[in-house]
Amino acid sequence: MRFYLTILLIVLVSSISYSQIEESAEKDFGKFFEVGGDILTAPKDFESDDWIKLSATIGVTGLALLVDKDVKKFSQSKKTESLNTVFKIDEYYHIELMAASIVVFYGYALIDKNNEVRNLSLRLAEATVYSSLINLSIKFLSGRSRPSYTETPFEFNPLKITFEQTSFPSGHSTLAFAYSTVMAKEYQNFIWKFGWYSLAVLTAYARVYNNEHWFSDILFGSAMGYFVGEFVNNHPTNQKSDSNAEPISPPSPFFAFRIPL
Repeated sequence: MRFYLTILLIVLVSSISYSQIEESAEKDFGKFFEVGGDILTAPKDFESDDWIKLSATIGVTGLALLVDKDVKKFSQSKKTESLNTVFKIDEYYHIELMAASIVVFYGYALIDKNNEVRNLSLRLAEATVYSSLINLSIKFLSGRSRPSYTETPFEFNPLKITFEQTSFPSGHSTLAFAYSTVMAKEYQNFIWKFGWYSLAVLTAYARVYNNEHWFSDILFGSAMGYFVGEFVNNHPTNQKSDSNAEPISPPSPFFAFRIPL
């Protein structure tokens, strides 16, 4: 998969003139880093309701710790061939597909000078990159053992970077919700939104079903991805000139951060 992504990137970049890239990249990089700085410094601007909502998220995650073992037992006892197929979704709705789509969207936007798709691709990049950075930082600090590695959900070894001890929070869940939250805003339609959030929910639960994460891992990871996605959508630099405009799809070839309820 990574080989094909590399080929795709080479073909795409070679089809865009240097002048087009140079003209657009500086402004977009500036926006990208401005949004990132605001995310990372957001807690200093939290208001009381922000802290309440963040505390509630942490509290729910804490309660989930108490049922982690039961959820693991349930998920592992309900495996069928059809469910095995459905919950392979975590192999596809993840970083490779997301990175490829962002490259395609951004390349198409530069070629076609399409600011709507350019805005979308930039928001997708911001949401996925910054939510992943936060996720990886917490993984390193918590050092939680994965359910495939231990029988207890309370095994933590802080500052560990081995795969077996990077369970909390779920990276797949964070990426899935960050990406889906940005895509869901593109069209004000229930079916559209339901479809994108369903992909995120299925991907998150697949990590429990496949015994890669605890239930509390996917809860916190999903919340993180959603919050960062919402922040990116609402950031002043990402507002469209026409907020009611419908999304324009590419051609077929191919935290002051307020936590919403």
